[in-house]
Amino acid sequence: MYYFAYGSCMNVRDIKRTVDAKPVGAAVLKDYRFGYRAYSKARKGGVADIIPETGNEVEGILFEVPDFKGLDKREGHPHFYERIEVNVQLLETKEWVKAKTYSVVEKSEVDIAPFAYYSSLIIEGAKELTEEYQQKIKVLTKKLQNDPQSYE
Repeated sequence: MYYFAYGSCMNVRDIKRTVDAKPVGAAVLKDYRFGYRAYSKARKGGVADIIPETGNEVEGILFEVPDFKGLDKREGHPHFYERIEVNVQLLETKEWVKAKTYSVVEKSEVDIAPFAYYSSLIIEGAKELTEEYQQKIKVLTKKLQNDPQSYE
């Protein structure tokens, strides 16, 4: 089974708290964009989400997982996040893979500033992604947090 992570679960250290996930590689989900579209009390701020948007892309890490029980619990499935099936393309081999990912059920109309520690997990986990995409996440995060300091 394959799981496409685009938020804090891209961070191997963070996902290993939940499931025995084996990284397959960096991948891209077409016709979606990344945002922080829900507030989490546990994370004390906005949490990662994918929003359908033609022509945009979300990069993430594809993992092989034994099952989704731990991830479902972590993501609050089916009430907070719903598990959906997506087709992602591995960046290195260009191979298409059918995977599961999570999308916020009740999305905010606008992005919500994430807590600094949570966003640092995402930025650390994104190091396997393209430089351009890493920068895109950093810019969005800093804009929402109104943080003059860089994540460099």
